[in-house]
Amino acid sequence: MRYSLLFMVLLSTSIGSVAAAATAPDGAVVFETHCTGCHSIGGGDRVGPDLAGVSRRREADWLRQMIRDPSAMIAKGDPVVTQLVDRYNRIVMPNLGLDEAKTEALLAYLSERDARGTEAVPAVAPAVVYDTPAMLQPQLRVWRVFLSISAAIVLVFGVVAFSTRRPREVDTARAYGVRRVLFLVALVAVVGVLAMTLPDAPYAAQNDTVNDAVDRVIYVTGRQFEFIWSDEPIASREDIERVPRLRDVVLDRDSTVEFRVSSLDVNHGFGLYGPERQLVAQTQAMPGYVNRLRVHLDEPGSYIVLCLEYCAAGHHRMRSSLTVR
Repeated sequence: MRYSLLFMVLLSTSIGSVAAAATAPDGAVVFETHCTGCHSIGGGDRVGPDLAGVSRRREADWLRQMIRDPSAMIAKGDPVVTQLVDRYNRIVMPNLGLDEAKTEALLAYLSERDARGTEAVPAVAPAVVYDTPAMLQPQLRVWRVFLSISAAIVLVFGVVAFSTRRPREVDTARAYGVRRVLFLVALVAVVGVLAMTLPDAPYAAQNDTVNDAVDRVIYVTGRQFEFIWSDEPIASREDIERVPRLRDVVLDRDSTVEFRVSSLDVNHGFGLYGPERQLVAQTQAMPGYVNRLRVHLDEPGSYIVLCLEYCAAGHHRMRSSLTVR
């Protein structure tokens, strides 16, 4: 009887281990879908803590409750949760809406990662100090226009302020004549600017349905707090589980890439910065809409993508990259 009982215990333990191992791959998908925006495993803190070793630091029941209903853990004043919220800038973990099966799969994945050890994380390279780059022509043009308009506004206010110090009779007819001249000058200036800039509008090619000029199409989906790159469109959280991600994007020099940018939650800004950290191109990542951004990459090096629109407390962590060789 004693040996039978021992055999049953060993058998149940083995079955439990096999079940956990079987659900670990499913847990990896759950982690990619719901957790990577705020957490890493061995990659350091992000919006929330690094989860390497979490299955050894916390009891399984505690982790289960935290995954299923973090709001309840905060409401009851759990000391560990309270400390974590204070440590990470009062950012509260949202309720993920995971069912029991996905929760157990995620726990199995975290345990499996801790059991085999966190992969070696490459040492962080020292920050590169870039020289102040020369402005790109579009940026320089906008800067000059801004300075010109600002100078004109200052001049007008200065003239008005100076003239009011010595009140005098106003010649209404002359004033209306000057106004008419100013209106005509402004009209000519606006028409001239439009005539010079509209023919080279950067998005004119988007009306062309032929993609012969595009070497690569990359789908970029924004969500708090990450950009997801893929070769297929991602329109929902379910698509994240189905569509493979692009991890290390490498493009050839002098290639033209079309970014098809959208969002799963709120508005994000998609800003592409060149090797010297100049803003090369940008567009909006909006829920339910796809913006097409075509960029010709003629300079080799490392490009980064930053979110240009504040999207919540973890906004500063939202970044991605590509390499042009």
